[in-house]
Amino acid sequence: MSSDFSVTHDDVDAIAAWTVVRAARELARRLDEELAPLGLTPVGFGALVQLAAAEELNQAELARAVGVRAQSMGSLVEALATRGLVARGAAPGRGRASRLHLTDAGRELLATAWPRVRASNAWFPDGGETAARALRPFTTDGTVSARADGLA
Repeated sequence: MSSDFSVTHDDVDAIAAWTVVRAARELARRLDEELAPLGLTPVGFGALVQLAAAEELNQAELARAVGVRAQSMGSLVEALATRGLVARGAAPGRGRASRLHLTDAGRELLATAWPRVRASNAWFPDGGETAARALRPFTTDGTVSARADGLA
């Protein structure tokens, strides 16, 4: 069975979402290289920086903020807690999820990692402003807003 379908590399590169997926993998690899000497991954950095920005979150909230599945966050939180970077606070009530917060050691490591991650903006021609502005609607709450879909 033959098909008349054909595609060029230019056609593939014209698909914005696929280009972002490919770029995200490369950028994650580069960021991983920057953070590895500190014993952090990009997702670990994301967890620390989101906790710093929010003061405290439960595990599900942290997973949403970082953009990973809640099931994946459990082992990461455990690893960060074992290193003394994150602590679990007392649960606010029976049946409630405990709150996570940065420890002093977590803040110190984040202060060391922050300049490395900020320096990654130099990978973009305009310091990352255009890319961040274009991609931010896709990261707000894990869903694409109507505005980003062009529907609003």
